[in-house]
Amino acid sequence: MKKGYILVEGQGEVAAAQNLIARLSTDIACRISWSNPRRWKNLHQWKPRRNIGGVCNGAEFIRNKPDAGALLILRDEDDACPKEVALGIAASLRSLALPFPTAYVLLHPEYEVLFLPCLENMTKPFVDGRAGLLPGTHWEGSSWEARRGVKGWLSSHFGPGRRYKPTVDQLHMTRKIDLSQLRAADMPCFGSLERALRFIDEFLATTGAVYPPMSRTGEQSSGAREA
Repeated sequence: MKKGYILVEGQGEVAAAQNLIARLSTDIACRISWSNPRRWKNLHQWKPRRNIGGVCNGAEFIRNKPDAGALLILRDEDDACPKEVALGIAASLRSLALPFPTAYVLLHPEYEVLFLPCLENMTKPFVDGRAGLLPGTHWEGSSWEARRGVKGWLSSHFGPGRRYKPTVDQLHMTRKIDLSQLRAADMPCFGSLERALRFIDEFLATTGAVYPPMSRTGEQSSGAREA
C-alpha cells in the first residue's frame, strides 16, 4: 500500500501537521494515507552549501522509500513572496521526475496563521486541562497573512504565566481548527494547501507531477535558492 510522506522543519509541526493533513485529506476525500511527518532541515533551500537537508536531498530520500506514493513539503515562509519561491522550487522538483506526485506548500508567514480564523475555539480548555487563549481573543489585522510574529501575538493572549510554545501548544490548537471556518476565511496559504492535496489525489501514480504546476504559458520561475 502506497502512502504519502510529509517533510516539515519544526518540531512542533510534526504532530500538528499530521493532524491537520489527515483531517483535511478526509474532508476532501483525498485517497492517500499519510505517514507521520519527518523533520528535515533547510527546506527553504534547494541544495544547501554544506549539503545538510535541503529540498533536493529530501525528495531523493523519499524517492528511495519503496512505499512512497506522494510527497508533501510544508514549511513557513516568513518574508519572501510565497508564490515566487514555491514556483522556483517546483520547477527544480519537476526536473527530478519523481515517480509520485509532489507538492511544495508555503504557509505565510508561519504555520500559526492557520489558527487565526478559529481563535474562539481556542479559548476553551485544551484536552490536557490547561487553559486556552483568553476569552474574547480575536484577530484585528488588515489581512490574515499581513503580520509576522504570530507566535508572539498568541503568547500575549494567554493568561498570566503562559506563553505559546509550539512543542506544547501547536497540536492542541491544530485540533481546534474548524476546517469549514478556515476555508470560509479565504486565507491564501490554506487555499494553496487544499489545492495541493487535491492535486496529489488527482495525479496519484503520475511521474513528475509537481504542485504548484507551471503557469499557463509554461514559464517557470527561477526562484529556487541555492544558498
